[in-house]
Amino acid sequence: MMTLTEKYAEISKALYGLCSKKEMIRRKCLNLGRMECDLLNFLSNVDKTVCMNDLSVELKVSHSRITRIIDTLVKKKLVRRFPSKRDRRSWLAEITDKGKKANEQTILDFMNIQEDLICRLPQDRIEEIFENIQVYLEAYQKALLEKESKL
Repeated sequence: MMTLTEKYAEISKALYGLCSKKEMIRRKCLNLGRMECDLLNFLSNVDKTVCMNDLSVELKVSHSRITRIIDTLVKKKLVRRFPSKRDRRSWLAEITDKGKKANEQTILDFMNIQEDLICRLPQDRIEEIFENIQVYLEAYQKALLEKESKL
């Protein structure tokens, strides 16, 4: 018989697997890697031109890695890159309309999955399930933050 700790560990593992699968589907739809998706999503959320150096800081990767990611997105016409008018050494990036549409489509796909999920739940327990998952996630986040602070 499983202990309570083992049961919760199984739930955590299952949630991680589902999130990984969701990200894999998202990347396949766009034919992009995780970092390309993250960068595209970031540019879509800020919806303005962003300095390449700022992107590397925001996404916590090297400037050369940002350059390679932007190269991929530019080739796919999802992002536009151009030199700064203020500082000729600096390059800026912005999401294109095609990039916005691609990002919006992945969000729409995710929301459709959520609707399908909700339809599969017992209708009289939807709010209760949501509240319980929320309590679980908040406790999980606190436990992880405490562990991280001790490292």
